[in-house]
Amino acid sequence: MPNKHSLLSWILLFCLLLSGGMELCAQSPDILKAKRQRLQKELRLTNQRLAATRARRGAAVGQADLIRQQIEQRTELLETLREEVDRNGRRLYRDSTVVTSLNDDLERMGNEYGSALRAANRARLSQGWLTFLLSARGFNDAFRRVVYLRQYRDYRRRQGRLIRQTRGALNERIATLEVQRIEQDSLLFAAEDQDATLREELAIQTAIVDKLSSSEKKLLVTIRQQQKQNERLNLEIRAAISKSIAREEQRITADKKAGVVASRTETVGAGISSRRGKLGWPVKGKVIRKFGRQSHPDVPSVKIENSGIDIDAGANETIEAIFAGEVISLREIPGLRTVIMIRHGGFYTVYSNVDNVQVKLGARVQAGDQLGLTSREGDALHFELWKGKTPLNPASWLVK
Repeated sequence: MPNKHSLLSWILLFCLLLSGGMELCAQSPDILKAKRQRLQKELRLTNQRLAATRARRGAAVGQADLIRQQIEQRTELLETLREEVDRNGRRLYRDSTVVTSLNDDLERMGNEYGSALRAANRARLSQGWLTFLLSARGFNDAFRRVVYLRQYRDYRRRQGRLIRQTRGALNERIATLEVQRIEQDSLLFAAEDQDATLREELAIQTAIVDKLSSSEKKLLVTIRQQQKQNERLNLEIRAAISKSIAREEQRITADKKAGVVASRTETVGAGISSRRGKLGWPVKGKVIRKFGRQSHPDVPSVKIENSGIDIDAGANETIEAIFAGEVISLREIPGLRTVIMIRHGGFYTVYSNVDNVQVKLGARVQAGDQLGLTSREGDALHFELWKGKTPLNPASWLVK
């Protein structure tokens, strides 16, 4: 029969494998991998934003902020990679120890089995297995000897086969871990190299920003000009709304005197209030500046007020009316190109930076009608939505 030491060793090895499996479940590699992939994706997006910022003149401050953000993301990525490498190292060491133990146990079991056979031959089996069986004291003793030998042989075979299979599986896992460790070491070295490069770039960029007093002054001048343009646009919008309301009141008064129950104009686009969150976009693109008070993209220390949203759609893209209404204003404003204003009952939509205008003053439009195109230079469309003389956040009215 197998000795207690061999059986105990086998049980301990399986306990080691089981505890290792439980540890691996507790420290799932999928979580670390998902985190690494998320960080790499964030870094790619930051790189894209940085490339777009570099394409703009006078955006050094924005570049420095993006580089700082990259360094923070890169640092977190490095920590994740190191954690993965350490985890795989512990797993590799544990599995290597198990394989060594299994090999030793397999060799020991073989030696024990051979020693047992040799001892049995010296003691009772000098004439062979048949003599060993015939030397039994009786039938029952011979039967027990047959059963003993068969069980002993089958046990050894099963045990040896199981250990060899386990050793093969562990060797495969070790080979996989070696490949993963080499790959992660390469990623770690590459990330550390990029991190050093980014820190050098940050130092250069910081020095540039420190010397940008004249450029920043130009930026501040440009920002003030933009703010004046926005103020003029707001004045134009409020003036157009006042004129529209005055004309509508005159029409309603005239209709009442003439005995008309309701003005036809009053009903144009009046149902827009029921379409909140379902209105189509004036142009397909990305919102690069949101509604409300916010930091300027090039000079974060400067706060600006945006009465609408700015949509980057590229050059020569079709601009559409978001709802049925009447064109009540069509003006050229310096810096904003053509500004189109449409009345929808008590609501108003404003489209700025429009080229190649396709509508006329007083025209009635339907949702989806073409108003014009985005500029050839690809400037963002500035879009606003007003209720009376109060600007609203267009993003909450457009379909998600």
